[in-house]
Amino acid sequence: MLKLSCASCTAPLEVEGDLGYFTCDYCGTAQIIERSGVAIPAPKAETDLKAVQRATARTAAELAIPRLTKELTEAELARAGILLAAKAKLESAKRARRTYAQITFGVVFVLGLLTIPDIDGVMGTVLAYAWLAALIAAPIWVYTRAWLPVDNGREATAAIDARITQIEEHLRVNRSMLDTLPV
Repeated sequence: MLKLSCASCTAPLEVEGDLGYFTCDYCGTAQIIERSGVAIPAPKAETDLKAVQRATARTAAELAIPRLTKELTEAELARAGILLAAKAKLESAKRARRTYAQITFGVVFVLGLLTIPDIDGVMGTVLAYAWLAALIAAPIWVYTRAWLPVDNGREATAAIDARITQIEEHLRVNRSMLDTLPV
Protein backbone atom coordinates (compact mmCIF):
# COMPACT_ATOMS: atom_id res chain seq x y z
CA MET A 1 0.00 0.00 0.00
CA LEU A 2 1.18 3.47 -0.89
CA LYS A 3 0.20 6.51 1.18
CA LEU A 4 -0.35 9.44 -1.14
CA SER A 5 -2.12 12.77 -1.26
CA CYS A 6 -4.56 13.76 -3.98
CA ALA A 7 -2.97 16.26 -6.34
CA SER A 8 -6.27 18.13 -6.65
CA CYS A 9 -7.84 18.20 -3.15
CA THR A 10 -4.83 17.02 -1.02
CA ALA A 11 -6.97 14.35 0.66
CA PRO A 12 -4.97 11.45 2.14
CA LEU A 13 -5.19 8.28 0.02
CA GLU A 14 -4.02 4.69 0.32
CA VAL A 15 -3.40 2.99 -3.02
CA GLU A 16 -2.23 -0.51 -3.97
CA GLY A 17 1.44 -0.44 -4.98
CA ASP A 18 0.97 -2.16 -8.33
CA LEU A 19 -1.60 0.28 -9.77
CA GLY A 20 -0.61 2.60 -12.58
CA TYR A 21 -3.46 5.03 -12.05
CA PHE A 22 -6.33 5.63 -9.63
CA THR A 23 -9.23 7.97 -8.92
CA CYS A 24 -9.45 10.07 -5.76
CA ASP A 25 -12.26 8.82 -3.52
CA TYR A 26 -13.01 12.38 -2.33
CA CYS A 27 -12.97 14.56 -5.44
CA GLY A 28 -13.06 11.95 -8.26
CA THR A 29 -9.91 13.23 -10.02
CA ALA A 30 -8.12 10.56 -12.10
CA GLN A 31 -4.43 10.43 -11.28
CA ILE A 32 -1.36 8.56 -12.52
CA ILE A 33 1.24 7.02 -10.22
CA GLU A 34 4.66 8.17 -11.32
CA ARG A 35 7.54 5.71 -10.94
CA SER A 36 11.22 6.32 -11.74
CA GLY A 37 10.40 9.63 -13.31
CA VAL A 38 8.13 8.08 -15.96
CA ALA A 39 4.41 8.55 -15.86
CA ILE A 40 2.54 6.18 -18.20
CA PRO A 41 -0.92 4.87 -17.52
CA ALA A 42 -1.04 1.08 -17.92
CA PRO A 43 -3.71 0.92 -20.67
CA LYS A 44 -1.86 3.55 -22.71
CA ALA A 45 1.43 1.68 -22.31
CA GLU A 46 -0.21 -1.52 -23.50
CA THR A 47 -1.70 0.24 -26.52
CA ASP A 48 1.64 1.86 -27.33
CA LEU A 49 3.44 -1.47 -26.96
CA LYS A 50 1.04 -3.14 -29.41
CA ALA A 51 1.54 -0.29 -31.87
CA VAL A 52 5.31 -0.68 -31.62
CA GLN A 53 4.99 -4.44 -32.12
CA ARG A 54 2.84 -3.92 -35.25
CA ALA A 55 5.26 -1.34 -36.62
CA THR A 56 8.20 -3.66 -35.92
CA ALA A 57 6.46 -6.57 -37.67
CA ARG A 58 5.65 -4.36 -40.67
CA THR A 59 9.23 -3.07 -40.88
CA ALA A 60 10.57 -6.61 -40.64
CA ALA A 61 8.26 -7.68 -43.47
CA GLU A 62 9.27 -4.68 -45.59
CA LEU A 63 12.95 -5.53 -45.09
CA ALA A 64 12.46 -9.25 -45.69
CA ILE A 65 10.74 -8.92 -49.07
CA PRO A 66 13.76 -7.55 -51.02
CA ARG A 67 16.08 -10.04 -49.32
CA LEU A 68 13.76 -12.97 -50.08
CA THR A 69 13.26 -11.77 -53.65
CA LYS A 70 17.04 -11.72 -54.12
CA GLU A 71 17.36 -15.20 -52.58
CA LEU A 72 14.60 -16.47 -54.87
CA THR A 73 16.36 -15.08 -57.94
CA GLU A 74 19.67 -16.63 -56.87
CA ALA A 75 18.03 -20.01 -56.23
CA GLU A 76 16.27 -19.94 -59.60
CA LEU A 77 19.56 -19.05 -61.32
CA ALA A 78 21.34 -21.89 -59.51
CA ARG A 79 18.59 -24.29 -60.60
CA ALA A 80 18.84 -23.09 -64.20
CA GLY A 81 22.63 -23.49 -64.06
CA ILE A 82 22.36 -27.08 -62.86
CA LEU A 83 19.84 -27.94 -65.57
CA LEU A 84 21.95 -26.23 -68.22
CA ALA A 85 25.08 -28.13 -67.12
CA ALA A 86 23.18 -31.44 -67.20
CA LYS A 87 21.85 -30.64 -70.67
CA ALA A 88 25.32 -29.70 -71.92
CA LYS A 89 26.75 -32.94 -70.53
CA LEU A 90 24.04 -34.95 -72.28
CA GLU A 91 24.55 -33.12 -75.60
CA SER A 92 28.30 -33.69 -75.37
CA ALA A 93 27.77 -37.41 -74.80
CA LYS A 94 25.38 -37.57 -77.77
CA ARG A 95 27.96 -35.87 -80.01
CA ALA A 96 30.61 -38.32 -78.82
CA ARG A 97 28.28 -41.25 -79.54
CA ARG A 98 27.69 -40.02 -83.11
CA THR A 99 31.44 -39.53 -83.57
CA TYR A 100 32.17 -43.10 -82.39
CA ALA A 101 29.61 -44.46 -84.83
CA GLN A 102 31.06 -42.42 -87.68
CA ILE A 103 34.60 -43.58 -86.88
CA THR A 104 33.38 -47.18 -86.78
CA PHE A 105 31.75 -46.74 -90.18
CA GLY A 106 34.97 -45.24 -91.58
CA VAL A 107 37.15 -48.06 -90.23
CA VAL A 108 34.85 -50.80 -91.57
CA PHE A 109 34.61 -49.02 -94.92
CA VAL A 110 38.39 -48.69 -95.33
CA LEU A 111 39.05 -52.27 -94.18
CA GLY A 112 36.50 -53.53 -96.70
CA LEU A 113 38.06 -51.52 -99.53
CA LEU A 114 41.50 -52.82 -98.67
CA THR A 115 40.61 -56.53 -98.38
CA ILE A 116 37.64 -57.36 -100.63
CA PRO A 117 39.00 -56.32 -104.05
CA ASP A 118 41.81 -58.89 -103.71
CA ILE A 119 39.36 -61.80 -103.34
CA ASP A 120 37.65 -63.20 -106.46
CA GLY A 121 34.76 -65.54 -106.97
CA VAL A 122 32.03 -66.58 -104.59
CA MET A 123 34.15 -65.83 -101.55
CA GLY A 124 34.62 -62.25 -102.77
CA THR A 125 30.84 -61.89 -103.23
CA VAL A 126 30.12 -63.30 -99.76
CA LEU A 127 32.71 -61.00 -98.19
CA ALA A 128 31.26 -58.03 -100.10
CA TYR A 129 27.80 -58.74 -98.65
CA ALA A 130 29.28 -59.26 -95.18
CA TRP A 131 31.16 -56.00 -95.56
CA LEU A 132 27.95 -54.16 -96.51
CA ALA A 133 26.16 -55.67 -93.52
CA ALA A 134 29.07 -54.65 -91.27
CA LEU A 135 28.95 -51.14 -92.70
CA ILE A 136 25.41 -50.87 -91.35
CA ALA A 137 25.50 -53.07 -88.27
CA ALA A 138 28.82 -52.06 -86.67
CA PRO A 139 28.09 -48.31 -86.42
CA ILE A 140 24.56 -49.07 -85.14
CA TRP A 141 25.98 -51.43 -82.52
CA VAL A 142 28.56 -48.82 -81.39
CA TYR A 143 25.89 -46.09 -81.37
CA THR A 144 23.52 -48.09 -79.18
CA ARG A 145 26.25 -49.23 -76.77
CA ALA A 146 27.82 -45.80 -76.22
CA TRP A 147 27.26 -44.50 -72.69
CA LEU A 148 24.91 -41.59 -72.13
CA PRO A 149 24.72 -39.88 -68.75
CA VAL A 150 21.54 -40.40 -66.79
CA ASP A 151 19.36 -37.30 -66.76
CA ASN A 152 19.38 -36.54 -63.04
CA GLY A 153 18.20 -32.96 -63.38
CA ARG A 154 15.24 -33.57 -61.08
CA GLU A 155 17.42 -35.20 -58.43
CA ALA A 156 20.05 -32.48 -58.70
CA THR A 157 17.50 -29.70 -58.34
CA ALA A 158 15.32 -31.29 -55.65
CA ALA A 159 17.02 -29.40 -52.79
CA ILE A 160 16.90 -26.13 -54.71
CA ASP A 161 13.24 -26.70 -55.61
CA ALA A 162 12.47 -27.22 -51.92
CA ARG A 163 14.35 -24.00 -51.05
CA ILE A 164 12.47 -22.10 -53.80
CA THR A 165 9.16 -23.33 -52.38
CA GLN A 166 10.22 -22.23 -48.89
CA ILE A 167 11.28 -18.77 -50.10
CA GLU A 168 8.05 -18.33 -52.05
CA GLU A 169 6.05 -19.23 -48.92
CA HIS A 170 8.02 -16.71 -46.83
CA LEU A 171 7.41 -14.05 -49.48
CA ARG A 172 3.70 -14.82 -49.47
CA VAL A 173 3.54 -14.53 -45.66
CA ASN A 174 5.48 -11.26 -45.61
CA ARG A 175 3.34 -9.75 -48.37
CA SER A 176 0.17 -10.74 -46.54
CA MET A 177 1.57 -9.10 -43.39
CA LEU A 178 2.07 -5.86 -45.32
CA ASP A 179 -1.50 -6.10 -46.62
CA THR A 180 -3.00 -6.65 -43.16
CA LEU A 181 -0.84 -4.47 -40.89
CA PRO A 182 -1.67 -0.74 -40.77
CA VAL A 183 0.91 1.73 -41.98
